Amino acid sequence: MKSTTKNLIAVAAVLVVLGGALAALKLTDGKDGGSSSSVSDESISLISRQVEDVASMKVSNGKGGFTIVPKLTEEAASSGAGTASSGTEKVSYVVQGLEDLPLYTSMAESVLGNGFSLVATKNVGAVEDLDEYGLKAPKASVQVNFRDGTTFAYSIGNESPGSSGSYYMCGKDSKNVYVVSVDEGIFSDAKDFVQKEIFSLNDSGSAQDTTTAPEFAKIALSGKNFASPLTIAKDSSDGQMYLSAGGQKYRTDDTAYSALVSALTTVTADEVAAVHVGADQLKSFGLDQPAAQVEFTVDKKTHRIRAGGTKDGSRYVMADDVDAVFLLKEDSVKAWASVNLYGLRSKYVYLPNVADVSGIDVTAGGKTYRFEKPRVKSEKQSTEDKTAYDYTVTCNGAKVTYDPNFVKYYQNLIQVQTLEDSAEKPKGEALLTLTYRFYDSKRAPVTASFYSAGNRRCLAVVNGAAVGLVTEKNVQQMIADTETASKNGTVQTAF
Repeated sequence: MKSTTKNLIAVAAVLVVLGGALAALKLTDGKDGGSSSSVSDESISLISRQVEDVASMKVSNGKGGFTIVPKLTEEAASSGAGTASSGTEKVSYVVQGLEDLPLYTSMAESVLGNGFSLVATKNVGAVEDLDEYGLKAPKASVQVNFRDGTTFAYSIGNESPGSSGSYYMCGKDSKNVYVVSVDEGIFSDAKDFVQKEIFSLNDSGSAQDTTTAPEFAKIALSGKNFASPLTIAKDSSDGQMYLSAGGQKYRTDDTAYSALVSALTTVTADEVAAVHVGADQLKSFGLDQPAAQVEFTVDKKTHRIRAGGTKDGSRYVMADDVDAVFLLKEDSVKAWASVNLYGLRSKYVYLPNVADVSGIDVTAGGKTYRFEKPRVKSEKQSTEDKTAYDYTVTCNGAKVTYDPNFVKYYQNLIQVQTLEDSAEKPKGEALLTLTYRFYDSKRAPVTASFYSAGNRRCLAVVNGAAVGLVTEKNVQQMIADTETASKNGTVQTAF
């Protein structure tokens, strides 16, 4: 290489070093000067430090602000050859005072990373009026404290025209203005760092994205919205989900239960309303006495969500032991926070599986009909894994063809649904009574009765508990179908 070329390279290197030093000096240059055009359009490193040097970064802004600090966590080291080595320490960055909450640590790291080592894209130069650049009343004021005791303080003003994400900036006690790119998180409040993803449960109950619906072992609902606590759990006798309330047991409505499970599987807040709430705040959010509370168990892990008051179509919510109040849209919580007993339970009066029923006793119009349905193992259709049966049916001793006559009659009986809830007491004699008996000797018979309630409605009562109103037409149809089936006639499908 020629000596002249070597000299040029050396001079260029010196200029680069001097330029960086000059830029750093301008952060604290307190001399006044008139507005100037851009001094430089080159990338200018305003301070050159390592993230390990940072002790804290304090931000003040229109929302309040926050302080980011490093946090040491121990990572378990992988074991090998049957022995486990000690864990290693990992540094993450969190918002001071919120270390006990689930945080977006990547957000904190990004804000810190962009905030402690600013790089300017333009040196506007010394200006006369900082207010012209939004730096007299800045959008954000930042102070980075380093472990060696030094600090780096600056202000962020207005957004620079024509450059999205770039803002005017000047150092403390300086009128030299730069254009810098900053992380938008610098304009956040401390609570904006709190994770809004409350639950995202997979089939093992862990918080991961999945397409497999989790299996809920138990769901309990309580609160001011419920007259009495409700519990939903699977019945071991038939594998179906049942709702228990006030000593009564009901099949769950498939659609309502599916909506409930969906609402609990993925719970994401729209906003963090408050953190570290005291008694007065809890009361103001309506969470001292929740309108609704749901506890559920998935994979032997129990979770709890409480719903309080509402605000602009959203509801205040707290979850598990997280000391934060969230806002969720009412539509995302109504499946458990705004539901009632009638909305959750099946609208069918009673829906037993025909394969479980050994017989039905029917009383109507002063007559009694006793349908017997004995079964024998079907050698032809049974397999090693599953036993199939052949059925015969009689009514008061007379033969009834199982299929289609009894099957169609049975389908008409169990398809009757309630139109609305009712707290009425049954009056007079029942127009129709159905008592279902079962092959399982441990399973008690279930009786469904229908009473006239006026206005062409009948009150349906199962095992002594009113379940709602049905049409009188449905009841009269069941009575007529009973007479037809008892004579081995074929009924018409009514529903």
